[in-house]
Amino acid sequence: WRLAQNPSWWLVSEAVLWAVGTATDSEASSVPGLSSLLDSDVWPLAQSTEFPYGQGRAFIFASHVAQALLPDTASAFVGAAANAVADAQLHAAVRLSAVRAVGNFCRHLPANLVRPHQAHFINGLSSIIPQLSEDSAHVALEALHTALRVDQDVTASLEPIIGDVAVGVWQRYPGDVLLTSIVIDIVEDMAANAGARDAFSRRALPAIGAAITQASDGMVISSGIDLLAALLKGGPSPLPAGYTDAVFPALIRVLAASSDSEVLQSGQACLKYFVQKDAERIALWHDEHGMSGLEHVVRFVAVLLSPDASESAALFVGDLVAKIVQKCSTYIASADFAELVRIVTTRLATARTSSFCASIIPFYAQLAARHPTEMATLLGGMDIDGQSGLEVVLSAWLKSYLDVQGYYNRKVSAVALTRLFSINDARVGALVVPGDLIPNAANNGKIVTRSMSRTNPDQFTQIPAPAKIIKLLLAEIDMDVESTFARSGGAGLSAVIDETDAADADDDWEDDGDEDPGTFGGAAGLEYLAEFAGDDGDGDDDDDGDEDIQADPIYNQDLNEVLGAFLRQAVQDDQCNFCASIAPLLTSREQATLNKVCP
Repeated sequence: WRLAQNPSWWLVSEAVLWAVGTATDSEASSVPGLSSLLDSDVWPLAQSTEFPYGQGRAFIFASHVAQALLPDTASAFVGAAANAVADAQLHAAVRLSAVRAVGNFCRHLPANLVRPHQAHFINGLSSIIPQLSEDSAHVALEALHTALRVDQDVTASLEPIIGDVAVGVWQRYPGDVLLTSIVIDIVEDMAANAGARDAFSRRALPAIGAAITQASDGMVISSGIDLLAALLKGGPSPLPAGYTDAVFPALIRVLAASSDSEVLQSGQACLKYFVQKDAERIALWHDEHGMSGLEHVVRFVAVLLSPDASESAALFVGDLVAKIVQKCSTYIASADFAELVRIVTTRLATARTSSFCASIIPFYAQLAARHPTEMATLLGGMDIDGQSGLEVVLSAWLKSYLDVQGYYNRKVSAVALTRLFSINDARVGALVVPGDLIPNAANNGKIVTRSMSRTNPDQFTQIPAPAKIIKLLLAEIDMDVESTFARSGGAGLSAVIDETDAADADDDWEDDGDEDPGTFGGAAGLEYLAEFAGDDGDGDDDDDGDEDIQADPIYNQDLNEVLGAFLRQAVQDDQCNFCASIAPLLTSREQATLNKVCP
């Protein structure tokens, strides 16, 4: 059609590219017939400014198969996309499609092919972002974030432009969750860039500080605290001199005066990064009344965990108190630390949801992994409404063990239980906890409703806590989280769960096929164009990057090896009267697992 000069030739080419792109994996390193398709359809369409939707499709297609492009071809398309983004005379469909292509090129092509155009990319994206609506700005902002990662030096040299754009978008749409999440990623990357962090912080902090201290909308305050947390997370440890003294007091004042759950949740994460990055300065800082920064943090935790406080507002307090254990043991007085343990344990005793219990467990796991005997003694001496603190903690821990989130937290929880078991404390041995589920004849073969579960609740055997610990650790070996984590490429425990869920789902459901993404029709708005440009499906899930976690020997140990060695030693030494009191309580499957570990 093109050679015959049919004015509708671009529609056929666009349809072909859509079909091939839909059926082609973006990770593919080769595509059959690609070279011919590029010559006959893609490149001519990419030069056809009179057909903006077809031209936009050409950029999208080329970026989708970027990994299969020859270097010279890739360089040509990258240059053309860079020019299209920056050309204000082009149709909006072309520019926004080129924006998406830029993101894909930066993500999928080698840095040496993209680096010569990085500054052009960033300048072009910075010019188009202020023109976009809230519904379409995320396309360009995500592409900008991807472009920043190509070369740190180029990014640092363009910090003024990047800082103005990122902060400007956030100030325009502070309540947009998607846009704010991308801005947070940009802020974190800029804070991690040694050549850009100081200038970027000076540019961003006034706007962030104004949002935190002057805004009346809780969503805006929460968003500002999230950006501050990103600055801290990406920044160095310790933080630059004067940083904590300038920012920490204002944050504490805002958190002390707020009852907004979003603000409180954001505050917990932000304080965690303050403690992680600058624990010593937090401890050394004192207010006009002589109260230290750490005392303010503990007071904040106490408010969050007060009996009348919402569990949802304190959902991230577990990460904060666990970080205090990791970083502040040398800065916090023994009496203050004991009070912190009492505060957390008192709230744990009245917890209503398993998710809240599971969020608190890492705090005790960190304690037990470091000082199992001291923790047992401290908790054993606490009276929490007629129960010992040790009973409260172990009952919740063993009940919620499988609900603990995160690969690292799960490993610490398992290792901590081995150390708590190994001290052979009589107080631990005397605790009785729920064991195995007792089959319920009344509900057998039925779909159990909430009403039925209340009428005929599940019943469990009652066993000693050491036996429950062994059961959980044998189940941990059975799940083989360590090797599954390796297969998932480091994606963490969530990937392990997703993999298991997917395997289960495959047994029950048929693939429904791809969703029809629709056609171009006559839509011309940028909101439609953002959808037209599409999402490449790269979620870019980011690991926490916590230096403390990565430096912890537990994180770098093979959990299967640790548990195997522990079980062999426990059997050999007959710890906690293993042979007589624990072995008879194991199921046949648990006994089989134990026999494999201890042949």
